[in-house]
Amino acid sequence: MSHPDRSAFAYVILIVTAFFLACGHVIGRAVHEHIPPVGLSFWRWLAGALILLPFAWPGLRRHWPTYRRHWRSFALLGFLMVGSTTLVLIALTMTLAINVSLINAVQPTLTVLFAWLFLHEHLSKWRALGIVCGISGVVVMISHADVTLLAQLHLQPGDLVTLLAMCGFSAFALNLKRLPHEFSAVEALFGITFTGTAMLLPFYLWEAATVQAMPITATSIGAIVALALLVSVFGNLGWFAGNRLIGPSRASIFINLIPVFGTVLAITFLDEKLLGYHLAGGGLVVVGLILAAGTASKKRVMRP
Repeated sequence: MSHPDRSAFAYVILIVTAFFLACGHVIGRAVHEHIPPVGLSFWRWLAGALILLPFAWPGLRRHWPTYRRHWRSFALLGFLMVGSTTLVLIALTMTLAINVSLINAVQPTLTVLFAWLFLHEHLSKWRALGIVCGISGVVVMISHADVTLLAQLHLQPGDLVTLLAMCGFSAFALNLKRLPHEFSAVEALFGITFTGTAMLLPFYLWEAATVQAMPITATSIGAIVALALLVSVFGNLGWFAGNRLIGPSRASIFINLIPVFGTVLAITFLDEKLLGYHLAGGGLVVVGLILAAGTASKKRVMRP
C-alpha cells in the first residue's frame, strides 16, 4: 500500500473509530436509568474478552511465558483501562452525554501534562499554554461557565468523575510502553481486557448485592453487545491500527471528532441541548489539544 493510500485508509479507520467511541457515551447515557454502570461495564468487557479470545488464542499459547513475566504490566493497564471506562459509565448516570464527550477531548492534553510531571519530558511554552487552555476548557464546562459555582464548590459530580476517567486514560497511554513489542494488538488487548475484567469482578458483585442486580432484558443484552463490539473490540483495535499507520501525533487529532459525533448523537437520540458553555469550554479544549499536540508522537496510544 502506497503512503497516500495508507494515510487515507488510516483516516477512514480513525473517523469510524471516533464514531464508535462517541456511540459508547450515548449508549451509556441512554440506558443509565435501567442498567447499573458497574454491571454494564463488567459484562461489556467480559463479552469483549470472549470475542477476542479465538483470535488471541494462538498468540496466547505461543507467548504464555511472556504473558506471565509481564502480568504486572497487564494488571496495571487493565486496571487503568477498565477502571476508566467504568468511571465514564458512572459519570453518565450523573451528567449529559454531551459533557462526557466534550471533556473526553482533554485526554491528550492531560497526557502531555503527565509526561512532563512524571516522566520529565520537555515541555515547550506552547504545550504549556495548551495545557492551560485544555484545563480551562474543562473548568468552564464543569462549572457551566458560572464562577459562583467554583467559589461555592457546587460542581457537577458527573463531570468531575469524567475528568478523573480522562486522567486514567492518560496514565494508560503513558504506561503502554511496558508491554513487549512481540504482542500483536489483539494479543495485547486481550491480556489487558482479561486482567481488567477480573479486577472489576469484586466491584460488580458488590453492586449486584447492595445496589442493583444486572437485569436480563433485551435492552441490557443489546447495550452489552453494542458496547463490547463497538468500543471494547472495534474501537480499541481501530485506534491502535490508525496509530500504527500514521503515528500517534496525527492520529491524536481525531480525538476531536469524539465530541463532534457525541454531541450530534446526543442531540439526535437523547434530546440533549448544546449550550453556550459547551461551545466555549469545548473550543478551549480543542485549542489546548492543538497547542499541546506533538508529545504523543513518542507514544503508542490505545483508547478504550
